[in-house]
Amino acid sequence: MSSKKIYCHNCGKENLATSKFCSACGTKLDKTAKSYSGENNGSKSINNTQLLMILGGIILVGFIILYFSGTFDKPDFVQHNVNQQANSQNFQDQQAGPDLNSIQEIASLEEKVKNNPKDYDTLLQLAHLLNDSRFFERAIKEYTKYLKKFPKKADVWVDMGVCYYNLKKHKKAIEVMKKAIKINPNHQIANFNLGIVNFDFGKNETALKWWKKAVAINPNSRIGKKAQELLNKFK
Repeated sequence: MSSKKIYCHNCGKENLATSKFCSACGTKLDKTAKSYSGENNGSKSINNTQLLMILGGIILVGFIILYFSGTFDKPDFVQHNVNQQANSQNFQDQQAGPDLNSIQEIASLEEKVKNNPKDYDTLLQLAHLLNDSRFFERAIKEYTKYLKKFPKKADVWVDMGVCYYNLKKHKKAIEVMKKAIKINPNHQIANFNLGIVNFDFGKNETALKWWKKAVAINPNSRIGKKAQELLNKFK
């Protein structure tokens, strides 16, 4: 995996140079844009602010294919982020990792958990920080420990799904996020993110179904409106 990073112009999240969309907010990564720091709050969701711009191009390409071959071949869409604690990023290729403060905080939290394995609040805090710092495999390990104790935490299943998405393990991301849906069918971010993961995985029709469910849950919320905008591009 490349060590180069890019930062999201929308939220400032650090992403892999190969990422097309921010793992935290879902914004399409623009390598020509300047980076700035941002902050993620609430559930990590695959934010697709600029995805709408490329969908128009995708649809146009699809119609061209249809015209010449008679088959509407919907192209894939790549990127992460997904759930109540997600990931995000920008756009200048550079060798960069988590800042020193994050590394120190991670070490501090790990020490606390080591000294008190039953401090589940600190364990979850550690998992989220590892996720945000792009240590996805380590974050998955800590999320797994937490979920063994609290298996009904839908938000945490979604967050772990975000990690799998960033690792390009789409099938596993879908499997994990569906566990959140099983616990809470009306988890809007889980439904929305399942649409993003499936779309990135090339399962466009399935993606549309998940976005429709997200809209039905609450069409007036931020996530509901984003889902509807994506659906409108396919009308």
